[in-house]
Formats: sequence, C-alpha cells, structure tokens
Amino acid sequence: MAIKLSTASIFAIVIPVLLGLLFSNVKVSDLLFANPVSSPGGLEPTATPTTVAPEKCKQRFQVLFRSEADPFANVSVVLHQNGDPKHCGDTGSGSKFHALLYQNYVQLKDGACPAELDKYQVESLLTKTFSQLISTCAESGREDKGFLGFCDAGKDKTPILLDHNHLVPVKSELMGFSLPCRFHTREGLRISYMDQLTGLASSKPIDCEMVDTDDGDDANTQTCQVVEPEGLPSEIHLYAVPAGRVFMFAPDHVGEIFHLNHVNGALNKPIYLKVMSLEPRVFDVFNFFSREESQQLVDKAIAETSETHRIKRSSTGASGYNINSRRTSESGFDTHGSTSTIVKKRCFSALGFDEYIDSHGDGLQILRYNVTTAYNSHLDWIADNDQLAHDYQSAGVGGNRFATILMYMSDMGQEDGGETVFPHGWPEDLAESERLDKKTALANLRESPNGSVLKEGSWEESLVATCRSRLAVRPHSSRAVLFYSQHPNGEVDNKSLHGACPVLSGVKYAANLWVWNTPRQGFSGAPIKEKFRKEHENTVSSPTVEFKRITAVFQNTGEHEQMKNAKLHYENQFWGDLGPNDPALSVNTYEGHVWNIFVDGKIVKTWNISEKRGLDQTFTF
Repeated sequence: MAIKLSTASIFAIVIPVLLGLLFSNVKVSDLLFANPVSSPGGLEPTATPTTVAPEKCKQRFQVLFRSEADPFANVSVVLHQNGDPKHCGDTGSGSKFHALLYQNYVQLKDGACPAELDKYQVESLLTKTFSQLISTCAESGREDKGFLGFCDAGKDKTPILLDHNHLVPVKSELMGFSLPCRFHTREGLRISYMDQLTGLASSKPIDCEMVDTDDGDDANTQTCQVVEPEGLPSEIHLYAVPAGRVFMFAPDHVGEIFHLNHVNGALNKPIYLKVMSLEPRVFDVFNFFSREESQQLVDKAIAETSETHRIKRSSTGASGYNINSRRTSESGFDTHGSTSTIVKKRCFSALGFDEYIDSHGDGLQILRYNVTTAYNSHLDWIADNDQLAHDYQSAGVGGNRFATILMYMSDMGQEDGGETVFPHGWPEDLAESERLDKKTALANLRESPNGSVLKEGSWEESLVATCRSRLAVRPHSSRAVLFYSQHPNGEVDNKSLHGACPVLSGVKYAANLWVWNTPRQGFSGAPIKEKFRKEHENTVSSPTVEFKRITAVFQNTGEHEQMKNAKLHYENQFWGDLGPNDPALSVNTYEGHVWNIFVDGKIVKTWNISEKRGLDQTFTF
C-alpha cells in the first residue's frame, strides 16, 4: 500500500534533520569533499547493520590479525610523516593501541564487526586510532587539527586520485568527517591488511650491506648481503601518506640501504636502493633490470619505424614538439612493448604503488647520445608556461612528474662522459677536501685526450666541468637511478635539477620513466584548472567511467596547398608530421580526447573523439 505524506509531515521530518546537520560537528562541505561519488564503504546510505555479539566481534577481530594474543604487547608503533626519516610520535608499548583498535573496529560499522576489511577500511581504522593516541604528528601550521589535519590537507591541497571515491572518511569531534592517510613501511609496502602488522611485530628486522659481486654477464655490480640482528623488534615504523599524495622514501644518510624484499626485480632478485644524496634525493637502484632486458629495449628502439615512436631529435616542453638547442640527444618512446611493460610495472612496485596505473606514467622514453650530444641541466617537473588546461601545480590539486627512474643500457668508461649530473649534489664517495671546483675540473678536461671533441667555451664544455665537480652517475648496462622531482607535499624540488653530460667517446643508450602524482594530461581523472573545467567537462571524465580504446587514423589528402606543413597534435602536444607526403598516423585514443591540426603554429582543424562513431575511426583533411 502506498504511503502518502502531507506537506506538514514532510516538513516535520526534514526540518529536524537540517537543524541537526547545522548544529552538529559534521560539515556538509566535508561530506561532499570526502566522498563526491557514492562507493562501497563510503558515505552512501546503507541498510542498518546487524549488531554482532561481543564474543563474536572479538573472534573476528582476532582473525583479522591472525593472532589471539595482542601482537603489540611488547611493540611500539612509531609513526613518521611521508618522506621524513625522523618520527613524529609513537603509540608506546602495551595494550592501549590494540584495545583502541578493537574499540574503533566495533564502531566502524556500528557494531556489525565485519569479518573482512578492505584496504580503505584498514586505513580509516588506523588513521582514527593513531589520531587518538598521538598528538605530535600534525601538519606544520595546522597543529590544532592534529594528525587528522595532516591526513586531510583540505580541498585546495588534496589531489583527487582515481580511487578517491573508495576512501572511508574518519568521523571525529575535531574535524567532523575527514579523509584518512595511507600507511607504508619504510621500504614502501602499503599496509592493506591487519595481519601485515602482526607479521611486522613478529618478524626480525632485515638490514643489509652492499658487497661487490662477480656474476657473469653482470660483472662489477653490487648486491645486498642480508644482515639479520638477533631478537624480535621493539618497534614497527610506519609512514603516513596524506590523502591524495604518493609515498616517498625517507632517506636519513648517504649510503643508507633500503631492502625492498617485497619487490622482485631482474632475475627474480629483490630490489635494493642505496642513498646517493639527500638534497636532491637520489638513489642507486640495484637489480632493477637485467642486461638482457637492457638489450631488448635498445633493439626495439633501433628497429622502431613509427613516426610517433622512432628515435629522432629530442624535444622539450608540454605544449608541442619544441627543439631545444641545449638538448642534442635523440629519443623515441616504447609505450606497449613487452619488456617496457614489465619494467614499468616493476617501477610502480618499487615506488610504493600497490597496483600499476598506466595513466600515472609516461611511456618509456628511449634515449640515444652520440659523441658531443648532451642535455643541459633541467627539471623533469613541468612548468606551465603555456596556460594549458591541465593543472600542473602539484602543491595544490594538480598533477606533475614526481619521480624519475633513469635506466642505463651502455657501459661508459671513466673518461667517456655520458654521466647524469646533479649540480646541487656532491660526489658521494669523496671527502669534502677532495672535491674539485668547477674551474679546476674545466682545466683538467682541456688537458685530457677526449676534451678536444668539445668546442672551447661551449655550454657542453661547461656542463662536463659541472659533471666532474658535482654528483654524477656513470652509466653501465642495467644500472638504474631513482630521484624525486617533488617534495612529499607536492612542491617542486628545485634541487632535483639534473643534466645529461656530453658523451666524449662511444654511444650511450638510456631510458627515462617519469611517474606522476596524478593521472597525466589527457587521461581520465587528470586535474583540470578551474577556469577550464566547464570547457572540458565532457573531455575529462569521472574516474569511475570505463574507457573503450578507439583506433583513430589521421590522413592528409594533399588537396589543399595550405596543408603542406600540417602537424598533428594531441591538444597542444605534438604527435607527428602530417603533410601530404607523410604516411597516415594511427593512434590509440579515447572518448573526449581532442586532436588538432596545426599549420605554422595555428590550429586549423579540430576533432573531438566520440565513441558514437565506433571504435575504428578515420579522419581526413
């Protein structure tokens, strides 16, 4: 039977609810920001949960930890802010942490005591518990918000990631509803299950020291010799990552080792990091890829014939194919090759991602440097000088490159050049008294046999002098280096300035893999500047939309003389030449993508990709 409500009855129901919201600690804006799209475990209306008997609740809680006893009875959980080697607080040993976790677990679903928790529920539960126990982990300048204010920096400083609508907000008297942190181990392993904490509390801490090895094809490399101290740990160290941010390693000193025993690298050996510099943060990466994989990448790059992916003169910038006179290398892209895909996925695991997200990375850029070629010092973080729609301001809600892994595929001798230099860093293996100044390094270069290949007074010669007086990484096949372009709060790290030193002898092959803190421009969920959002509301879709890949072919018929210098761009990014004598360009694209034809720097033709035209589309002009 249908139930009819009078206007008076409706007001009698609605007004008290509105008044309750008005005078409660729950902010409507917080509710909307915390979970803009309804999702499992979030704030959408659900059926009233069934309360579980206390004894059954306790049993389920024990199952989550796989332990009947308190695993933290003799262990303190030590908390760090993301990227900070110094801890900000700890729970202390004893039963308080475990007891408070249980109390919050019971309250998580109003007494329903779920038998399983997903990673978002685990993170919400841990965030609430730490906020109740630790008062010293607040964000600088927002101390009144406590740890919850660190985890939720507010809508102006929280990038919206693809899983944002899955986050389970924390309810508190202090902040109403707020977003939770993620938690990682020192080595980057994301805490997704409660029994991971039990494992950390009951296992011996692993340390390692670097030793030289002679391993056949991979001779003259180093590996990590595991050192296991006696006894169980008295502390578990966790690193809290604010909502919308990405995990970053927290190096304490040069020479420090990070043993990533949860990430298998080349030849199924665990990956290890060795700290080369603190400012900028640079790491030598061992076992990242093998010499065989290195050769496969080079062979594929040399054999590539596609105009958009073959090796050609390198370009710079976000808005198109711009030749830079101070970047004389050649480059191409390997976006979907089998080896490059394996390497990209390995990169994400090493950086602390628990899943591979293709839109967070550029394709693998393959680089070739012949004698005298180089790339002057620059940042990988992209400065938005072109006023594009994509929001590059990563300190706010924007997305930009935050980490780079450089891979070397050539063996370069000590006098061959080709190093990667960090002008703000110092050589890791030299005492301060042994460091060269740039003037001395330049004089030594001019006296060396290979110095004559460079023009005296050129920027290339000056760069070599910098390479020989500052932190420089010498390439050898299968060597890899990681560095960060952002600070943990998203601000650009200007000390990450780096350059490719001129090759003085031989040929150097290398590869870049850039990883972004959000989906990069042109992908679902990429951040758009506020002034462009209305214009792009149908171009960049919600993170919840499933995309269908569309194959688009662009071809110049040659009928119009004014199109002889046509160039295809994705939005403002150069894709390939498309003159009347150039081959047609085939691209993989998606709903809402915008492709432009430029002639002499001006847009003369635009296509908006739509699934309505099918999954195979041809565009001619």
